[in-house]
Amino acid sequence: MRFNLWLCLLLLLGAGRVWAKEFPADLSLSLADLTQSAMENSSQLQAARLGYESSQSEAKSAGNAEFPRLGLSGNYFYQTYVPTFSILPNSPAVAFGEANNWQAWATLNWDLWDFRAQHAMADSATAASQSQDQLYEATKRQVTLAVRLAYFQVKVNAEQVRILGDSLKIAQAQYTDIGHQAKFGTASRMDLLSSHQEVLNYQMQFRQAQANLAQSLRDLYALVGIDEPADFKLPLDKHMQNALPDIVSLPSVWLTMDSTADSLAMLQQEAVVPPDESVPQLKTYAYLADSARFAGDSIHSGLFPKISLSAQAGYENPDGPILQTVQQNMVSVSASMPLFDWGQVVNDSDSKQKQAQAYEKNWSQAKADLWRDWNKAQDSLASLKYQEKLNDTAVTETEQLARLTYKSYRAGTVRFLEVQTANLQALNAKIQSVSNNVQILMQLSVLSSLSGEAIKR
Repeated sequence: MRFNLWLCLLLLLGAGRVWAKEFPADLSLSLADLTQSAMENSSQLQAARLGYESSQSEAKSAGNAEFPRLGLSGNYFYQTYVPTFSILPNSPAVAFGEANNWQAWATLNWDLWDFRAQHAMADSATAASQSQDQLYEATKRQVTLAVRLAYFQVKVNAEQVRILGDSLKIAQAQYTDIGHQAKFGTASRMDLLSSHQEVLNYQMQFRQAQANLAQSLRDLYALVGIDEPADFKLPLDKHMQNALPDIVSLPSVWLTMDSTADSLAMLQQEAVVPPDESVPQLKTYAYLADSARFAGDSIHSGLFPKISLSAQAGYENPDGPILQTVQQNMVSVSASMPLFDWGQVVNDSDSKQKQAQAYEKNWSQAKADLWRDWNKAQDSLASLKYQEKLNDTAVTETEQLARLTYKSYRAGTVRFLEVQTANLQALNAKIQSVSNNVQILMQLSVLSSLSGEAIKR
């Protein structure tokens, strides 16, 4: 009985392994879901967000410095020797104080007037915080673009694997056909060997393309910031599920991706507005220039008088020689003004103003770079769209040429070398067409990242 139980368990485990081997996992790659995951998990984006939150707190701190500051203070000390003195000779000595001494104060401090130095410093911190916010928005665009480019790289690699699989199937069918012909003496040994070499070459290319696909998948998930959800050792597009070439191992995972049409429709809506001053890269420099300018104004205000108010209310014990607790109130107003500082304030203020001018120059350069990149992407997109029609024609004609060339070979009018050449032309045309179509998606992604309009992502 126990032996039968163990046998059943072993059979179940073996069946599970066979099931897992014959039925690989399915993985749906949604660009929208992957982008959302990157927004939630990207360390780069989280660092930018924390930088913004830090600058927000700093700006609030600088702004709060304009208001009155309340505090509590106190001290206690014990002295072993209490001085005494006699009012008249031979009269009893009177202690001047006592051993236990303490004070407790509530204090108020307020800068009544500083020629808006603190206000300008708060404005500087606020502008710096806004620049960090725009840096965060720019980082979001960068992460989105990086995920899209990595996703489309996976897509083009998956398409190349599929195309090579189709070419491998054709080469295998031709090799089988030539093998039959060789048995009856209508095909030479040289043709048979050449055909087999073509099959081997496509097998090697197919396996290398599969490795490239696995690498691009790992790059994508590393960028998204989540663990790989499946075994990427031998991935394949699910469209190949019912059309695998012979002698090809079952995949470790079947991939399903967004259609090219859906991705194209989404990106075409985003990549329509040229760069303008709302682009985060530009606004970052604009706010940095404002921050430096306000900081310069704040420093320059240090040349003028500063008036401060201070007030205290509290208790003291003892009140000098009178051994009792007394309540004491004090108010003071003070004014200060530098007379000579060897140009420290002026030079420091001038440094901040020059820094503001430098950020303005960076803004101008960034704007020129944005327009340059926008125009370059538009040029590339126009070229790719023009090539798209030519590639479609090339794919159709090279496929037809490959079929006709093989028919001519079977009829004995051409050599097998011409068949190989025609097959290679057909393969290259298909790969070029797929690569061109995905390059269109990539260029639209670049245009979207440069667009001046706030886009729903």
